[in-house]
Amino acid sequence: MPEAKVVPNEITYSAAISSCEKGGQWQLALNLLSLMPAARVVPNEITYNAASSACEKSGHWQLALALLSLMPEAKVVPDEITYNAAISACEKGGQWKLALNLLSLMPEAMMVPDEITYNAAIDVCERSQQLERGLQILWESRERGGSLSVAYFPWALARLSVHDPDIISAAFDEVALKLSASQLAPQELSIIAWAFGMLGMNNPIFFNALVIQAVPQLRSFTMGDLLKLAWGSAASGVDVELFMAIQNEVTTRLEQVDLRLFSELSRNTFLQDTLGLLWASNFAGYCSNKLLASARLVIRQAGASMDRAHGDASISLPACQSIGELPCTEADPWQPDGKPQTILDLPDRLVIFKPPGWEVHGQGTELQLSSFLQATLGKHFAIVHDEEHQCGFLHRLDVPSSGLVLAAKTYEAYYDLKVQLNAGEIARDYVILCHGWVRPCLKDIKAKVYWRGLLPTVAGDQGKPSWTRLKVTAHARHRSTALSLVAVRIATGRKHQIRSHFSHVGHPTVCDGKYTAEATFQSDQDLCARNFLHRYRLAFKDLAGKDHEVMMPVPADLMISLQRVTAEDIQSAETIRDWGTGSSLRSWQDYTPLILDFGRRQADTQ
Repeated sequence: MPEAKVVPNEITYSAAISSCEKGGQWQLALNLLSLMPAARVVPNEITYNAASSACEKSGHWQLALALLSLMPEAKVVPDEITYNAAISACEKGGQWKLALNLLSLMPEAMMVPDEITYNAAIDVCERSQQLERGLQILWESRERGGSLSVAYFPWALARLSVHDPDIISAAFDEVALKLSASQLAPQELSIIAWAFGMLGMNNPIFFNALVIQAVPQLRSFTMGDLLKLAWGSAASGVDVELFMAIQNEVTTRLEQVDLRLFSELSRNTFLQDTLGLLWASNFAGYCSNKLLASARLVIRQAGASMDRAHGDASISLPACQSIGELPCTEADPWQPDGKPQTILDLPDRLVIFKPPGWEVHGQGTELQLSSFLQATLGKHFAIVHDEEHQCGFLHRLDVPSSGLVLAAKTYEAYYDLKVQLNAGEIARDYVILCHGWVRPCLKDIKAKVYWRGLLPTVAGDQGKPSWTRLKVTAHARHRSTALSLVAVRIATGRKHQIRSHFSHVGHPTVCDGKYTAEATFQSDQDLCARNFLHRYRLAFKDLAGKDHEVMMPVPADLMISLQRVTAEDIQSAETIRDWGTGSSLRSWQDYTPLILDFGRRQADTQ
């Protein structure tokens, strides 16, 4: 503008700062704000709001609060948008007391909280496990009325995991009236569908009314809205017409999209939404080949572009060659407390054995699998140092558990594997020892789950859809305790899914301090010193589409535990011996479930 002899004013700066906010460039936004006095341009509330929103989106709550405090000195009056940005920033930073304090100050400042304000306040209460306070805010917002959308109340009930059937039913009765009387906006329809699935609703007539409004409008839905709509349908009962229409719309967008025109923030959001849509379609059983092929192409190209941007040397190599190829050692099951070991090393992806006591990636323990990966690969591969991409890890494994973990060396490999994971193409097989004699006829556990912070995962009729498949392979005893040895395959990968699911059906895993009573946990210590859960098999494809299978016997500590149990029958004895020696490992689907007269066994125990 100076070269064109045009003088920037507050509108110019506000527009530039808003652009930085939408692109996730909070440093540039604050830099522009700081340059305004020198340019003799006075910031106004729009300028400050744009800068505050940039800080909010990046999670810098301290900076958002600092801007709020600076506004009176600059003789700029904060408005609802300013407070909303500050409260949302506190929500992202987990600062619930500060967020609620800001909410309480709004009436004194002659400002009325709106739906965005309440959403942020309820979000921070949920994230901080202050559910009672969240409910208080919900009821207060209802009493005050105002311009709240029809989706607000169902969303809040789902966010706060309200279980009262009368309250939930009344909320959706209100929505049904709105659906019959007026056309709802795409965002409202998608949030209602999401809440419907989260709250475990089962009302085909209601959902059909929602579908009738949604399908003609699909072109107006954002990718995020399409994801919520598909997710809600997958979680509450599949509507085939809706899924086909959503997949056709998403496929069309994928065929036309050019991610080079996206900001980094917008690109990453688009990729996550697309992966989520793949997951919902696969979970519902209606993932079309056309959608999968289009998504795979776009997502892999995005990963390859990231590799080029990071200058990874490995991406220019032929598929058969690798930089820094690791020595593939045969994992030693007799060293369960040793260091992680590389089991399979491919040019752009690898499988690592995680011993018990190690965390895949986080801050829960000093023993981090991500640190092992970084130390092993050095600086050859940028993704292993990128926390936003989980340091290349595709999935996690609970700290007390052992087993195989899949990781990517490049962004292209990471996103290729992400597509496989969300499309159900990666097999993750486990073996567990659990309490009680599980009925061999039990083949699936499909309880929904939800969790907050460090609290145990809750399995039941509300939350995220989850699916655990199982085969009871042996019944045994340890002293007077009945036990089952079970092979497991997960169709979804929720936090503590296996442990919470088996606890939900009355068969918690052995030596599990989170999902059993303290007395049971202490008693289990005589049999096993840690949670008996081991991921023994991974199956996936490489970039060329070649199948790979990796298997790992149970470590020595679990082998010793199996030697301490007494089998209840000949088939169980053979199976326990096979697991205990590591011979005859195979895919979950190839195991034969236990065959027995379960009624007679129950009579014998009585």
